[in-house]
Amino acid sequence: MSKDLPNAKVNKLMKANLGSGVKRVSTDATEATAQCLKEFIQLVAGQAQLQAEAAKKSTIYPEHFVEALAVLGYPSYAAEIKELAGKEAEAKKNKPKRNKKRLEDSKLSMEELKAKQAALFAKARSAMNR
Repeated sequence: MSKDLPNAKVNKLMKANLGSGVKRVSTDATEATAQCLKEFIQLVAGQAQLQAEAAKKSTIYPEHFVEALAVLGYPSYAAEIKELAGKEAEAKKNKPKRNKKRLEDSKLSMEELKAKQAALFAKARSAMNR
């Protein structure tokens, strides 16, 4: 059994893409598919690492995967990844930023904050001792 990819997820993906004529996928077929997926991921990740090194980057970015898929002869996958990466980048831009100045924005003095913290700790302790 493949320890790297969950067989249940692989089986679910297989069933979703095989159509209604298939009711069951054997364990051997699931494990073989999981092994193929693992090797494919390793192949693409290795090529993406080479692309990152060629660009003198220490981090692998989505564009490195796009280039890797194109080099390996999977241009249609490369286009899909490029589209997904663009959507992800757009979603990240639109995500509200976390307020890092909560302490300053609270308008409470340090003493008031410490008292509030002590009250929260006391409440937690009493809940634990019940």
